[in-house]
Amino acid sequence: MCLRYTRSLILLSNPVKWQRFYAPGIYKENVVKCLVTGANGFIGAHFVRYLLDVGHEVRAVNSSKQADGIEKETLITRNTVDFTAWRAVCRDIEVIFHFAGRAHHDDSSLPSARPAFFRDNLEMTRVLAEAAVKEHVRRFVFTSTVAVYGTASVTGEAFREDSPVAPHRDNAYAQSKRAAEEFLLSGDVCAALEPVVVRLPLVYGPGAKGNIAALVRLARSGLPLPLAGINNRRSFININNCMEFLLAAACHSDSGGRILLASDREDVTTPYLIRAIAREMGKTARLFPAPPGFLKMACTLLGQKARFEKLAGNFQIDPSASCAFLDWSPKVGFAEGIARMCAGYRGACASCSVFSISFFPPPV
Repeated sequence: MCLRYTRSLILLSNPVKWQRFYAPGIYKENVVKCLVTGANGFIGAHFVRYLLDVGHEVRAVNSSKQADGIEKETLITRNTVDFTAWRAVCRDIEVIFHFAGRAHHDDSSLPSARPAFFRDNLEMTRVLAEAAVKEHVRRFVFTSTVAVYGTASVTGEAFREDSPVAPHRDNAYAQSKRAAEEFLLSGDVCAALEPVVVRLPLVYGPGAKGNIAALVRLARSGLPLPLAGINNRRSFININNCMEFLLAAACHSDSGGRILLASDREDVTTPYLIRAIAREMGKTARLFPAPPGFLKMACTLLGQKARFEKLAGNFQIDPSASCAFLDWSPKVGFAEGIARMCAGYRGACASCSVFSISFFPPPV
């Protein structure tokens, strides 16, 4: 773990400033000292810059890799579940945004991977939260995943904040995230930290890796794909909308102890997504229809049933209650978000080989 600090800003904890921090639309005028873990990841790196842009002080916790474009001092420690180290990091902090952990695109289905997922997603969260309580941190924003609901939603229905959770038995990522949610929302921790759990769908934007990068390579390849007949619906969120939602969740005076959902509120089909990406990459998506039943059978024979279901199935969330609660609405539409993302990919993938493409990358 590598701790990096922004330039020092004068900041004193007091209830008046904290109350003003909650007020909407005045983030720049009320500096708050924030801790961002996972600051060199996709969301974390964007979010550090966002907080700095709106005027807050940021203490960033990274892996050993330097977060691009952020000038900071460096302190290195090896043990990310070291209570003493985390307590030092939390000193004088008012808000924690916790992004660090083991990502879903790591292989969470292997039994051998389960201990690592629970160490990085549950134990590290537990130690950080306990350290935060000792240092009197006022708010803890935890990014979770919609995968806690399972692998698919019923056609025409969407998961809500109060929908039953059922992480798949082979998905150690979702199980470990749900376990961390339960710990944070338990009595003493919840009362002391006012944690906010934000369940996110796939987040896309400039620099996104993993599943969304695989979809970009797929759309860019120009290869004919038998996906035109898929008529599913899936929820996504653009990185800009995600960052604004997270800050709004941290700023609301009554968000402590809540589970919130966020999305672009524009659910799209897989063919629509591939066509949109291809268009922005200057390509033509060559999609042709094939019976979904035939595709499923073929993928099952190839050992790709689970991935196909994620590509072709529904996964919708309904964040309307959370949006109403925060008085928040997404400012970046899906088409604009895809255009911004692809602008960052154009040219960067010039050397990508179409033979490295996973033809059934899970969108969520």
